[in-house]
Amino acid sequence: MDSEQHKNVIHKRKMREKNLRVESILDAAKKVFFAKGYAKATMDEIALEAEISKPTIYQYFKSKDDLFFSLMLPVVEEIGKQLKEIKNNLSKWKYDTGDHLIHDMFEGLWKSYAMAPDVFRIIQLFQQTGLVQELNPEIRSSLNEKGGYNFKLARQIIEMGIAQNLVKETHPYEYVDVFWGLFVGIVQLEDIKSQSKIDNRYLKPTLELAEKILIDAMAKEKLQDKA
Repeated sequence: MDSEQHKNVIHKRKMREKNLRVESILDAAKKVFFAKGYAKATMDEIALEAEISKPTIYQYFKSKDDLFFSLMLPVVEEIGKQLKEIKNNLSKWKYDTGDHLIHDMFEGLWKSYAMAPDVFRIIQLFQQTGLVQELNPEIRSSLNEKGGYNFKLARQIIEMGIAQNLVKETHPYEYVDVFWGLFVGIVQLEDIKSQSKIDNRYLKPTLELAEKILIDAMAKEKLQDKA
């Protein structure tokens, strides 16, 4: 093995070790944030949960805010990814009925939730308690911008759905708030009722019922006129 190959091997090993360390810190932060709440959680507690020193955390994350942002970002971006895919499908007139559109909206949010349930729950807590104001202005602004963009995408989807005769005439702002409120509210309710948040057998069926109710209320069955 020549020196360049040796350097590459060492670099790859260090990157693996770094990624594992970052994941362990994020996992610890999820547990502490959810158990203690963001405001009361400390970097000392996160370090203890991760079984490392606090200075080691600061090698990877500048602050508690930075750590929180790193947790939230993948989920927020995944929601945006799912919504952009739906919007792209609408722009290509791929939906024949409104029930397919509404189903995809629920399914997209479910995929985002299933990707990181604990992080999704922490987002809920932040929304409910107004803890976003506790973040430093730069990170708060970035989260608000990304979250606002997702809501904008969802409203555009409803506007396009109305224009394509898939969804009944309604105010996009109100529709998106109902949609988000249904999903988040059911997740929260089932979490409260369930003794095991890891395997809640009632969550998905209840969300499917909410989807059906919204489809019955808002979807149009008439096929699109593509002529």
